[in-house]
Amino acid sequence: FSHLLYLIMSREFQFENDKSVCWKTTVRPNVPLKMHRHDRFRVVVALQGGTLKKTEENGTKTDLVFETGKAYYLPPDPPNELHADINEGDEDVVVMVCEFKNEGEPAIGAKTCSCGLGGECSCPKFTGFRLEGNLAHENWQPPTTKREEG
Repeated sequence: FSHLLYLIMSREFQFENDKSVCWKTTVRPNVPLKMHRHDRFRVVVALQGGTLKKTEENGTKTDLVFETGKAYYLPPDPPNELHADINEGDEDVVVMVCEFKNEGEPAIGAKTCSCGLGGECSCPKFTGFRLEGNLAHENWQPPTTKREEG
């Protein structure tokens, strides 16, 4: 029986601490996931991209497009709203999901717009995770504290 579940979907635990929990999910083609909801802010990294068809309880359908190698910042689902997903493609969709256990957003970077231009918009896609003021460019560096060379 457990080998049949692997044919449907797999979730591989990565780590958990007091601030976050991370796992890798593989969504197999043409097998619908059960109705569910996401209660926390999270970052999803597409390891193997693809499109999931999201169907809400009221019948609304949306394509969730994951591009391989891109990260997406997602807010919690609205209260009491469930949805199901299906991978209608021919290949697995593989994502790394890291949920934040705190109730707020990260201190920097969360944009509500997925067009990459920032601000509010009516994009029907996921929200891309961007660091404020730093869109991809050749000399971009992560906002870490570095030792002064001297």
